[in-house]
Amino acid sequence: MKSFMFIYEGGDPNWHATAPAEEMKALMANWEQWMQALAEKGQLVSGGEPLHFSGKRLDANGLVTDIAAAEFKDLVSGYSVVGAHSVSEAIEIAKTCPIFSDSSVKVQIREVIPME
Repeated sequence: MKSFMFIYEGGDPNWHATAPAEEMKALMANWEQWMQALAEKGQLVSGGEPLHFSGKRLDANGLVTDIAAAEFKDLVSGYSVVGAHSVSEAIEIAKTCPIFSDSSVKVQIREVIPME
């Protein structure tokens, strides 16, 4: 089985601060159920974590820029790692992800290359 990273892009950067408690609780329950179902199938490598929308970008010349200057739709908001036999199977897993409760979000599906 291969590992695939789901990279979550976009979303509302203020959601955690502005979402009603019951909405947040319901969404977190959906995430827990989704990850538990993946774990039971042996498909969960890492649940990952959400990422703060702000941050810094460092280039090879030492130039530091503010990530928040990018458009929100392009910002990475979190990640998960799943196990699948093919990218097609990983895509099918991604289609069930609770991240899509926000229709503005996109998911990159990237195979993790093992360093041997």
